[in-house]
Amino acid sequence: MKIGTFAKIYNVSIDTVRYYIELGLLLPDKKNTQYQMNQSSHDDMIFIAKLKKLHFSLLEIQQILSYQRVTNFMDPEDLVYYNTLLIDKKDQLIQKKDELSKAIQLIDKSIHTKNSTSEKEYLKGVPLSFVNILYCPKCHIPLEMKDVSISNNSIQKGYLTCTCDYEAVIEEGIIITANLYEISPYPSYFYDIQTIKEMNHGMINLFEKSNFWFQKTLQNIDLKNKLIVETNIDAFVTLPKYSDNFDLSASYVFSGYSLEMLKKVRKRIECINPLLNVLYISNSDLNLPLKPLSIDVFVDSFTTNDFSLLNPQFPIPILKDRFHSDSIIVGGYSYYESSSNSLKNISSIYPDSHQHILYPNYIEENLLVNSFQITQSDNIGYCTDPGPFFDYHVKDEKFHMLMYLARSVM
Repeated sequence: MKIGTFAKIYNVSIDTVRYYIELGLLLPDKKNTQYQMNQSSHDDMIFIAKLKKLHFSLLEIQQILSYQRVTNFMDPEDLVYYNTLLIDKKDQLIQKKDELSKAIQLIDKSIHTKNSTSEKEYLKGVPLSFVNILYCPKCHIPLEMKDVSISNNSIQKGYLTCTCDYEAVIEEGIIITANLYEISPYPSYFYDIQTIKEMNHGMINLFEKSNFWFQKTLQNIDLKNKLIVETNIDAFVTLPKYSDNFDLSASYVFSGYSLEMLKKVRKRIECINPLLNVLYISNSDLNLPLKPLSIDVFVDSFTTNDFSLLNPQFPIPILKDRFHSDSIIVGGYSYYESSSNSLKNISSIYPDSHQHILYPNYIEENLLVNSFQITQSDNIGYCTDPGPFFDYHVKDEKFHMLMYLARSVM
């Protein structure tokens, strides 16, 4: 009988049969270069299948078969040996069963803990301390408040208006501007399970290295009583990962286009560090309703990459009037080498993108034009296969990640 027919009878692959032959578990006849499965092969295969059901490893099965071939289990002592192996395996399985039961109990406890956390209500809204820096992004004058509802020293709902007809809504304690994508250009946000599946492990590790860099760099900056703003919260959750170490005297603003993402970030932060002074803004054009000269530290968590991928602009000029002479930018920027085919894909897939987005010198040149100079930079690595989420990427091309710190030179 040929291997293919033999494999079908025992519902295994041909490769499995060949592997068993290689290990010496099966001893077929061989004619020329072809194996012919004999009766002993059938007998051995039935015995192998039985032992596998008893959770014996292939190495253990190999030893048992060797003993059987020598003794054929004819002598009572041979059966004692075999029975001893069965009893030992039973004891191993009982121990494993107990370990699995304990693991299942721990999982049940973990599920209960997670559920109790997720059911907790998060009632913090726009802190009243932020009211004096909420300005019209067009007129640069304080916004008026209408129909506000206040509880726990924060605004839960209401309206922010200006005489120029600018308006923003406060819902569930989050400021929602009118400047949102009508249809999101992104399929999802970073906490979305499908998004994570579409990023390869190497790329996620690279992002984690960038988070470590952000954390280390920010620890060397005096954040006391400062206003720290992070945009692009949808794609790269940087600061919230380390909210347990935040300076309580500072104020934090997190902005992104996804209201769902902002709610997830808020829930996470308020669970880890409920004493933080945080404002959440749902916005997609970076015209944040913040007072001019108010931003002390801007965390560019790859905002340049994502914003300029969808807009023919650099994000810093839009935020420029919120910076002052001592403002600092701590950022990350991904890029390709100038000759990469991935750059050509970007212009065809994203026709509204900036013509130099993801080019190696784009970030440095545009920062300098807008009165910021990079004083520290680290190329923390690259990935050649970031995953299908990056639809413009050509496999095997290097997707670099640059981390930088820039200071105002106004």
